[in-house]
Amino acid sequence: MDVKTIIQMGTVSEEATYVKNSIVKYNMQIAPTAAEPYSESINIILKDKEGHIIGGLLGKMYRFCLFVEILWVDENYRGLGLGKSLLVQGEDIAREKGCKLVHLDTFNFQAPNFYLRNGYELFGKLEGYPEGFIRYFLKKVI
Repeated sequence: MDVKTIIQMGTVSEEATYVKNSIVKYNMQIAPTAAEPYSESINIILKDKEGHIIGGLLGKMYRFCLFVEILWVDENYRGLGLGKSLLVQGEDIAREKGCKLVHLDTFNFQAPNFYLRNGYELFGKLEGYPEGFIRYFLKKVI
């Protein structure tokens, strides 16, 4: 077999887009969904009265699921219920869009207990990533 390997770093190329689109096409053939669009971003941003960003939830809804990529609240505003409010708003929007599940990951130095207190269930952990820490994977049926 005559195969040529191309290594690309730092940019999204036409070849990389082709690979991504090919796996999406395959996935849709094997496990089709009626949800349209295929994926949709969700960004919920919190600002103070001066217009400064003090928190946010960034995620992606796909195949009846919300993946929370980032949930962050400025240190000066933590402990006021803003994180929970962001999470609940994200869950509500996802539910309205037909999502049945939310999943996310967090590190042991971030907020695993916050998510557990808010009804999330641990389904996996990766120890030593990065070295000396644990990455937790959590989900919640909504």
